Amino acid sequence: MEDQRVVEFIYDFDNLGTPETIKENIIIPFPLNQVDELVNKIIKSDEVLLFMDFNKELKEKLTLFVREENQKFYDDQDDYLIEKFKNGEIDTEEIVRNLEKLYKEEVLEYADRIGPTDDEIFAQSFHRLVHSSSCLPDILEKEKAYARVIAEMTKRMETEIENLNAQQQDEMKEYIDQLDVSKTSEDINNLLARHYSTQNYVRKKWESELEAKRGHQKNEYREWVTGQVGKLFETSSPVTTPVGSRSSTFISQAPSMEESFTIHLGSQLKHMHNIRILGANIYDLCSPLHADESLNGLNMALGLYSSSLCGVVVLTPSGQIRANNQIIKNANMSTEFHFDQIDEQLDKIMSDVNGVCEQKQNSNGSPIKVTPRLKTGDFFITKHSNLSQSHVIFHLISDEPHASEINSRHPVILGLRNIMKVASRHDIVTLTIPALLRHEMSEDMTVQWCVRRAELIFKCVKGFMIESSTWGGAELSTLQFLLPFDISEELFNTLTAMVPNVFRVANPKILVDNTSRKDS
Repeated sequence: MEDQRVVEFIYDFDNLGTPETIKENIIIPFPLNQVDELVNKIIKSDEVLLFMDFNKELKEKLTLFVREENQKFYDDQDDYLIEKFKNGEIDTEEIVRNLEKLYKEEVLEYADRIGPTDDEIFAQSFHRLVHSSSCLPDILEKEKAYARVIAEMTKRMETEIENLNAQQQDEMKEYIDQLDVSKTSEDINNLLARHYSTQNYVRKKWESELEAKRGHQKNEYREWVTGQVGKLFETSSPVTTPVGSRSSTFISQAPSMEESFTIHLGSQLKHMHNIRILGANIYDLCSPLHADESLNGLNMALGLYSSSLCGVVVLTPSGQIRANNQIIKNANMSTEFHFDQIDEQLDKIMSDVNGVCEQKQNSNGSPIKVTPRLKTGDFFITKHSNLSQSHVIFHLISDEPHASEINSRHPVILGLRNIMKVASRHDIVTLTIPALLRHEMSEDMTVQWCVRRAELIFKCVKGFMIESSTWGGAELSTLQFLLPFDISEELFNTLTAMVPNVFRVANPKILVDNTSRKDS
């Protein structure tokens, strides 16, 4: 196959009654944007033609000739390639590799990145600063200052919306009182439409301002962190790691009811684990990071980019991929500097689910799009650095009816197993699981039902922990069983007493001095 060809361009014209001919060899393919340059070259090559006004006609003829010859050249190439493909003489893999190479060389979007990405540079810079005793206080103070700004804007937004709601309710009450007197049902419907439009405008305005403020804070914070690393290198002082930087235990307001155990699991080689059973609100484990003066900000910062991450399992109904409203509100009370905001994460998850959604056909054979819907036992993950006790939230889909009975093969139980497997493979060493697969108590949750449910969860989780030795990855050092915050103290003590019977609790050994006993 030829890469190019030479064709002769012939142009006949009348030169003051004398027929003349121009001949020019042209290399095909020839760029059309260079036709003007070629016309000037032809004119200057013949002094006789300098006195003739035929530039426009020559350009038209030459442009048409070049376009036709280019198209013919490409058509011949296509015919040649098609014939070779039919004969099996073309290596399609080689063509793909060459195309990929051209894209990487010419298109920036597909080019191979040389060096670390901006996110990697920021992560390395933050990790170095946060383990420096001189820089850690500055980081926490800057994050708190940013969080106060977002919290204040959120508070002003909620206040304005509440005042607007009160004003609109009073206005609606006046319309209803005047119904069939001076107002009609159409007037009320129009008022409702105006109220909705006003509320939507106010909410969108504040959300836009908050989004812009978070984006500004995130860029400013990242530039500040990477800039501080340069100053740290200039000082060339040794980097000291604060005590407890590897710990995954959070210091926070103690729950009303709590009990801890140390257990040993394993068939041959025993591994020690911490079991903690507590009664608390699930939102206390996902509260805004800088809402108070606790040390959670310190522990969250030290845990990031480490092998000591903390995860929480939150039960979520099926339907659209959306986290609990309270968790979304808590996560949006401050800027997420290390990951996307929770709304953006949920949008990406929804997009991924849409991408893998199967195409089905209706009765007439035309394809229909299946609405994405996660079923019971599925889960999706969001990542956080601005929540008090959770680096990772596992949103477990659970549509189980209240007080229903389940077994060890129930989809929710299998979902817990998959969550523990993911946690083991991604350095999540502290995991919180709802012990009753409920976040709140209800009247139909009897004592007997709670005992059976807790025993099932304890035994299944114990089996998963023993099995985890074959999964590879991090060892689950701390497992928290979360009971509903409104559980009674008596029922809490009953369920706590089950832990030593299900797990192998490491009891302390009491040594008795027989000699001193005989002397006495």
